[in-house]
Formats: sequence, structure tokens, C-alpha cells
Amino acid sequence: MPADAQHNLSASRGRRVFLTGASGFLGRSLLSRLDPAKYEKLYCLSRSAPPSAAPASVAWLRGGLADTSAYASALAGADCVIHLAAATGKLPPKEYFAVNAEGTRRLVKQCQQAGARNFLFVSSIAAGFPNQSRYYYAQSKAQAEEIVRASGLRYTIVRPTMIFGPGSPVLAGLAKLAALPVIPVFGNGTAPVQPIAVADLASFIAAIVDNDFFSGETLAFGGPDVIPIEELLRKIHLLLRRSNAKTLHVPLALLLPALTLLEVVAYPLLPLTVGQMATFRFDGTARPNPLWNERRSQLQSLDAMLAAALAHDAR
Repeated sequence: MPADAQHNLSASRGRRVFLTGASGFLGRSLLSRLDPAKYEKLYCLSRSAPPSAAPASVAWLRGGLADTSAYASALAGADCVIHLAAATGKLPPKEYFAVNAEGTRRLVKQCQQAGARNFLFVSSIAAGFPNQSRYYYAQSKAQAEEIVRASGLRYTIVRPTMIFGPGSPVLAGLAKLAALPVIPVFGNGTAPVQPIAVADLASFIAAIVDNDFFSGETLAFGGPDVIPIEELLRKIHLLLRRSNAKTLHVPLALLLPALTLLEVVAYPLLPLTVGQMATFRFDGTARPNPLWNERRSQLQSLDAMLAAALAHDAR
């Protein structure tokens, strides 16, 4: 990040921004922090229908990354492209690569042809995991990162940790596990995690865009609290069931070979995959960076984000 970068929001006025994944979990939060008054035009690419009311400076484009004809013209003159769109959750392996890797390749090519200058790619902390065997989401994100690095564009890659907030898909999955009478803990449960509130991550992204922080860096962002994965599940269980959790440890040495075999013959039927076990195996925390250090005291605590998100999702 440039040492002389100034937090001057006036620099963003008159700029054009292009956003993918605008209607997704993170995209919705980011849109609420990108003030339309600061930009000449804000183009939002989404496969979903646009909201009923939007400022005149916000243009919604209906389509996906493969639909280059839907958005190619909007990239012309774009000062910044924010790429959030991604295939997540449990999907056929080819879908991760089609959307996350090849979709990014298409978008980058269109940016190069249109002369778009700056590219912010939201990847995942999983892209840096030491072992990505059968973790197709992480593999596809790592491939997308390499595409961005080789693009010749001015770029910043953002690697968020687990993203929590009302409607968080990751938190919903953990809550299903944590709500069980006995929580299965895969491995020893000590892998550290560092969830970040979706609003805080959106604010970091907005700061990068507003202040033109595009210097070829890969920045990881997490929340202020680091906790073992088992303790996180216990916290969620206590909030959901109002009782202390009972846990059952499942040795990864037994589970991973069995899942590997089952994936070959019954992948669509499995509730869990080898790749999804990575959360229980690897360090999921973020290395601090200057922007994170500057805002650390303002970040939402883990207890606060869990309480707010779980209460909202229970309505």
C-alpha cells in the first residue's frame, strides 16, 4: 500500500465503478457503503433482478460473467472493477472453475480490451491454504488470483476470512452443525478462525476503492477476535440452544479417506466434502496489514456479530 496514500474521499468523485456480484451477501453490504453521490456511474452486474428503487447513478446489468455482451460496453471508461461474483457452497467441481477461474479470466480480458484501469478481486483465505487437495473452491480461487496477477492491470486482491452477518451462508452452515444435540468436531478442534463482519469487510473494500489502493498487493482481512473452531461452534450452540454444548471428536485420519472414496461415487449426496474439512484443518486467520491495523479498534467483535446475525436469522 503506498505510504503516501491519503484518505481523501474527494478523489473518487467523477469516477466510474463496475461491480460484479452486486446482489450477493457481500455485494449488498458493499453497495450500502459506496455512496452513489461520489461516483459518476456505478454499474452493477447481477444474475438477479435489480432492486425496485435505485439512484439514477446506479445502473443494473442483468447477466453473469459468461454473458460478456451484457457488460462489455459498461467496462469502457471504468476507473475501477470490483469483482465479487463467485461460486460458493457445495457445487459440482466444474462449476467452481467455470465461475471463479474462467469467469475471472473472461472479465479480466474484457477489462484489458476496454481499458479499465484498476481491478479489485475478492478471493478467499482458503486460496492460501497449504493443502487444497479436493478443495475445488480454494483451487478455483487460487487460479483466479494468478489470472489477476498476470493481467497487467493495477490490482489488489482481498482474501477475507469467514464472513458473518445477517444472512451469512457460512454462518448458516456452521449454525446447522452447532445446533445439533452433540456437535461433531472434525479433528482436534484447535484450528484458529477469525470471522469478520460483512459490514467491516465492505468498509475495507470501499476504502481501497475510494483511496486508490491498487499496488499489486494481496491483503487478508479478518475480524478482531481469533478463536479455535471448536470454541466457535460452542459459542453458536450456546446462543441457539441456551445450553452448553456436548461435542464428539471425529478423527480426520479416519474421516478424510472415507470421504475421498465416497466423493468418487456419491459426491452429490454427501452433506460434507473433503474440501470443506479444510476449516477444521488449517489456520484460517489473516495476517495484519496497515489498513486493518488502522481500523482494528472499530471492528465488530465476534460476540456482537454472532448475537446480531443469529437473532436476525431466527426471525
